[in-house]
Amino acid sequence: MNVFMFSGQGAQYVGMGKELYDNFECAKKIFDQADQILGYSITSVLFENEEKLNDTLYTQVAMFTLYAAILEVLKEKSIEAEYTCGLSLGEYGAMYYAGVFDFETGLNLLVKRGLFMNQASKKVEGKMSAIIGMDADLLLDIIKKTDGYVTIANYNTYGQLVISGEEKAVLAVNEKALELGARRAILLNTSGPFHTELMSEASEKLANYISEIDFKVPNKKLLVNTTGDFFDGHVKENMTKQITSSVLFYQMIEKLIEKGVTNYIEIGPKSTLCGFVKKVNKALNIVNVEDISSLEKTISKLEE
Repeated sequence: MNVFMFSGQGAQYVGMGKELYDNFECAKKIFDQADQILGYSITSVLFENEEKLNDTLYTQVAMFTLYAAILEVLKEKSIEAEYTCGLSLGEYGAMYYAGVFDFETGLNLLVKRGLFMNQASKKVEGKMSAIIGMDADLLLDIIKKTDGYVTIANYNTYGQLVISGEEKAVLAVNEKALELGARRAILLNTSGPFHTELMSEASEKLANYISEIDFKVPNKKLLVNTTGDFFDGHVKENMTKQITSSVLFYQMIEKLIEKGVTNYIEIGPKSTLCGFVKKVNKALNIVNVEDISSLEKTISKLEE
């Protein structure tokens, strides 16, 4: 059994998707369609403009366009999945794959989500930081004793968590975590304190925007970030809650292992999620697709 996992914001790099654009007509069609829907060339941003690509106003639609292009190539190669999930922004790739909304709706949604998150971020001095080599209970204990607002935003994998919140509080937790045995505390290059209550304004704006959109029931087994479990049928609630809630990624992987899923296929740039899954269980068949070389490796691994 296969799962398609969609990578999150932060993994993007200039030139991602270029090989697929040049070599697969089905992928090129997606990039061209995105340019047409958006009214500007997201393809140029993807292939040439690092500054814009790292701005959340563009990152979210760029990543989503890449997800859709990779999915078309996989479809052409007759590779499908029964299960799907994503990390943070990647959940929109999973919902698109599961037929919750079409490509145009997804792009327009992420234009708004990027804008709302950007606006909310500017109102607070927030930071995010990866804490490596510390378990969640100890980190939560440090957080409780820290002045200011900070919380665990991402449960990426065993021994790798991300905290998010007010800058002073994040820096204080970093210092204390290192003191108490964390291997590393790495400040992340994000434009705001994502997946916290500090983003509630963005969540409310998104709720208003999606109130008139008619979403479909997923046609794949979809797992969601907010619960780390299978989708419960409430698309709009989940979308708005996701902006302010922790991402329970490794909990989703544990659920997939319970269901007997053996092939974990990451869709998107780099192979960050593959690394997370390996830490949960390295005996699984874990591959990624982002260019021709990784596509060929994936095809050959799935044929074994």
